[in-house]
Amino acid sequence: MEAEQAAKDQEKNKEQIPIKDQKVFERKGKKTHDTQLDEEYKMIRQIELEYEKDKIKKELDTLINNFDAEIKEMQKEKYRLESDLKNAEMKLILFFEELILLKSMETKDQELTKRHQSCRQEKGLILKEINEISKRLREKRKDIDKIKEREEDLYVKFH
Repeated sequence: MEAEQAAKDQEKNKEQIPIKDQKVFERKGKKTHDTQLDEEYKMIRQIELEYEKDKIKKELDTLINNFDAEIKEMQKEKYRLESDLKNAEMKLILFFEELILLKSMETKDQELTKRHQSCRQEKGLILKEINEISKRLREKRKDIDKIKEREEDLYVKFH
C-alpha cells in the first residue's frame, strides 16, 4: 500500500513539472532511436539556442562598447582634472613667491609710506605758508598802491 502511494506521488510530481524540464534516467550504454519528430525538436532547439547565443553576444558587445566609451570619457575627465590641478598648483607656487617678495619689500614700503606722509605734511605746511605770504603780499601791494596814489596826489599838488 505504501508503495502504491509513493508511485502516485511520483506521478503527481511529474505532472507538475513541464515535460521538457523532466529528466529521464537512462541506463548506461542504452541505444536510443530518435524519431523524425525528435530530430526536428533537436533542430528547433538548436536554432533557438543559436538565436539566444547571438542575442546575448550582441547585448554583451553593446555593453562592452558602452563601458569602453564611458572609460574613455572618464579618462578625458581625469586628464582635464589633472591639468586643472597642475594649473592650481602653479598658481599657488606663484602666489607664494609673490608673498615672499612682498614680505621682503614690506620694510621698504613702510619707510616710503612714512616718508610720503611726512612729505605731505611738509607740503601742507608749505601751502599754508604760501597762502600767508600771498596774503601779506596782497596787503603790501595794497599798501604800495595807496602809497602810489598818495605820491601821485602829492605830485599833482606840487606841480
